[in-house]
Amino acid sequence: MRSYEVIFILDPALADEGVEAAVVAVRGVLGKTGGDIAEVQKWGKKRLAYDIKKRREGHYVYLRLQAPAKAIAEIERHLKIAEPVLKYITVLVEPPRRKAVKAAAAPEVREAAPQEA
Repeated sequence: MRSYEVIFILDPALADEGVEAAVVAVRGVLGKTGGDIAEVQKWGKKRLAYDIKKRREGHYVYLRLQAPAKAIAEIERHLKIAEPVLKYITVLVEPPRRKAVKAAAAPEVREAAPQEA
């Protein structure tokens, strides 16, 4: 399974219970498709950079999860049709690369020994 980060913005008119219900709904979709939520952060109500669906503010929610690709497709489908969701983005988190692997892949440069004439 791969690691993903999902951030979605909810309608500012929602109460805390509505925000929690949206997180539970995503958790339910993820549970059915075989994924796992590692972290949930509710960033609260913030002003948007630009109006989205005639709203100036929104509740931000951040999820860090591990799931197969089909689960991410299902979560995005759910977020697309959910009424209180204004926007969402899903990002694949790549595992960090090791420097040793890069160094081993680089060709060695050898100095030519001076030849005697």
